[in-house]
Amino acid sequence: MKNLKLIFIFAFVFVLFSCNKQDRHVETENQGSTQNVAPDSNSQTQKEISNKWIGQYTFDESAPNAAGSGAQSWSYVIKISAKDDDSLVALIQVDGFQTITRIEAEVKATEKNADFIFSKYGAENVFETYKKGEKLFSLEINEKNEMITNWDKMKPNVVDNQASGKVMFKKVIS
Repeated sequence: MKNLKLIFIFAFVFVLFSCNKQDRHVETENQGSTQNVAPDSNSQTQKEISNKWIGQYTFDESAPNAAGSGAQSWSYVIKISAKDDDSLVALIQVDGFQTITRIEAEVKATEKNADFIFSKYGAENVFETYKKGEKLFSLEINEKNEMITNWDKMKPNVVDNQASGKVMFKKVIS
């Protein structure tokens, strides 16, 4: 019984002293994730990167009609907007010869690259060929500061335009 009283007293004293300890304030300023690394003044925040890509982009293509008279043409329009502070969405429209495409895509953007990931079809879409999560294409800023297109699941209608690494889209509205 005496031993039990001693254990109880030691436990009580231990709890009393541990409750009296002062909380330490940990400095978290200028810390990234779990490492104590100084901030890079050249790096951009996700919001700055997103704002860089927001806008409207266009690309037009045409090909001679198979019957020999006139031409077949298509107009591509991408409207990128902010979904929230950290993510972007795009509405992609393709209109032209036997084509009405309406796509909503998620945009995964970095400073130099934007990937367009299929989310769903819009109301007026005619053909459904993509599945949720598929990468449609990407826009990339190269070393000459040109915007090149790297096609994936989505390709242009004119065969000569289907090779990746060409300048296709132009930003027309910021």
